[in-house]
Amino acid sequence: MDIFVPMRHTDDKELIRLLRLSDYAAFEELHHRYWLKLHKLAYRKIGDRQDTYDLVQELFIEIWEKRGTLNFGEELPGWLQKRLWFKLSGFFRKRGFNGKHQENFRQYLENQGFDKCFDPAELREVNACYEDLLAAINKTIEEMPNRMREVFILHRRQQHTVDEISDKLNLSPKTVRNQLDRAIARLRRSTEAYDATALEILFIVWLIF
Repeated sequence: MDIFVPMRHTDDKELIRLLRLSDYAAFEELHHRYWLKLHKLAYRKIGDRQDTYDLVQELFIEIWEKRGTLNFGEELPGWLQKRLWFKLSGFFRKRGFNGKHQENFRQYLENQGFDKCFDPAELREVNACYEDLLAAINKTIEEMPNRMREVFILHRRQQHTVDEISDKLNLSPKTVRNQLDRAIARLRRSTEAYDATALEILFIVWLIF
């Protein structure tokens, strides 16, 4: 018998309401509904199935334990992704980068034009405002004008070149570069208060995408 059937038609807002009331069936439905998506996102960055399983499981345990105090926001999937990014940032700060992570991140930095030598130890010395910094960057990306955000995501997440984006969106290469430059300028302005280095900003963007 499928224990999730009774709540499968419950919308996210009602699920949160029931969860706050310590309804464990609501928690099981939340777990069933979002586990696989969060696991896929985490595995894409961690690359180890056991570490990924442990991290996502820890995330859901925290949700249950703090169910009465968490601010789930208006959109549950987006909120869960943000919580996952916080967990991932902590994972890499605590555990560091293994060889595979280093190579993946180094390639990402090269694709973004980062010309300084990458020292993994730098990312373990992040200041205490790290989660606020991550939230500020994500908020800035969400609030970008639609075209700017589309260009930025195509470039950062999907690794399209300027020329490819130009063809795909029917924009001139100059316009694409301008949109990217303005997006980066917005990110820098949004993080000024946190004294973030360029490496830290790129690391967070890598986490998000």
